[in-house]
Amino acid sequence: MARSFSSLFFKAAKKITRLQRAAMRLAAPKPARKRAAPARKKAAGVTTGRAAKTARPAGAAGAGRAAAAETAPLGAGRWEALRQFSDKTGRRLAFSRYTPATAPPAGMPLVVMLHGCRQTSVAFARGSRMNQWADAGGFMVLYPQQSLARQVQRCWRWFQPDDDHGGAEADLIAALIRSEVARHGVDPERIYVAGLSAGAGMAALVALRHPRLIAAVAMHSGPVVGDAHNAGHGLGTMRRGSIKPLAPLLESVSDPAVFELGMPALILHGQLDPAVAPRNAKQLFEQFRTLNTADPHALPVERVLGLGTEKAYRRVDVLRGRKTVLRLCEITRLEHAWSGGDPSIRYHARSGPDASALVWRFFQGQRRTGAIARAQ
Repeated sequence: MARSFSSLFFKAAKKITRLQRAAMRLAAPKPARKRAAPARKKAAGVTTGRAAKTARPAGAAGAGRAAAAETAPLGAGRWEALRQFSDKTGRRLAFSRYTPATAPPAGMPLVVMLHGCRQTSVAFARGSRMNQWADAGGFMVLYPQQSLARQVQRCWRWFQPDDDHGGAEADLIAALIRSEVARHGVDPERIYVAGLSAGAGMAALVALRHPRLIAAVAMHSGPVVGDAHNAGHGLGTMRRGSIKPLAPLLESVSDPAVFELGMPALILHGQLDPAVAPRNAKQLFEQFRTLNTADPHALPVERVLGLGTEKAYRRVDVLRGRKTVLRLCEITRLEHAWSGGDPSIRYHARSGPDASALVWRFFQGQRRTGAIARAQ
């Protein structure tokens, strides 16, 4: 099911070329057609009358299923799709919001979910099923959505972490969070961010640039932090991880305060992932280990869960006292997809443990004491 993402950044040019050629054909003068032409129209997939009810162009069935998925319920609470946020500089960000029906949002935790390339906020909500966990756990969920005008595949620009690109996107997401805290009164000490693939890369940037705001981060199938600085480098990072020293990479994209505050982190990765090499997860683990433990030589706690089943995974925990501050989940039979999700939605797989459950359970144990979530 998983397709390699290695061509994401280069397919855009081909797509634009095809669109340009199609536009030129439409603009060109059309020769007069004889009345006998309907036979040719039918061969091209255009039908009239009764035949139109049964004949479908290629992909129509899939499009119908996608349309149904867009309108189906997304939980027992309130789903607000594609609202618009603008920061004080005028930068805009679309997002969807889910509020469970169990209680008013004041005092609730907040989970921010960042989709992967070629996804939308509604697809990620449906595929991850995080709203169902929000119903059970009583927390609000935000789903920011990348603009096609910024990135043609809707990829968050983790591979350009500078202040004008990926860093600016991370700051815009942080501004949205602060606005939502002020508007709805969610608990500023329990704000969490999670993401898949490119969304995992952006989740890391948001957490590292705003450590006083974010209590914990979850990264599913994500790249090592700070290695890439353009799209080409990003592809190399995805394929092999980093060949550079890891600590300086972390420092290059972080607010210095994160080295004092720490950043609890959950890392999930499929061991059959052909798009983002599993080595990235191990390197992320080492990067966040330097943030979350005073003793780099302390032995982690390892367990294998679900052995012999499609949900099998290896779990590695780093503790501070009795509290887990870093967790790595290496999922045995998973490719490049959200583990234990809705397999009818692209980039989500039935196999593996329920990643949304693992994310929320990890977040529940984390709190940012003295968090700063005021609007900026």
